Amino acid sequence: MMVLTLASCGGDDEPAVCSSFDSLKASVEDLKDVNIDKNALTKLQESFSEVQSDLSKVKSDARAEFGDDVDAVEQAASSVGSSLDAAVASPSGETVAAVGTAVRSLGTSLTALEDALKNTC
Repeated sequence: MMVLTLASCGGDDEPAVCSSFDSLKASVEDLKDVNIDKNALTKLQESFSEVQSDLSKVKSDARAEFGDDVDAVEQAASSVGSSLDAAVASPSGETVAAVGTAVRSLGTSLTALEDALKNTC
């Protein structure tokens, strides 16, 4: 009986949050692994598309409990998108460097979310 009670405490949401976060973390790592230069903008767009998809799942799974941390990741991802759009529209050393800066900020925000999820996952 106690085992059933403990099993139900975690609920079905715990694995979903952890799984969706793991997917997001992997897609951000893939994005960070792209050599950021003018010739890699298409690859960056593809990798960022996966980040956006995975972030959407995390937002759905994390709900209000981790809202502030999820919002920070979402804002950082938005900055990546904006800087990537600017680099595609006008590729230069400055616009491409801005993508790198935004990607690093996304990684920092993701680490904060990971810290918040430690007690859940």
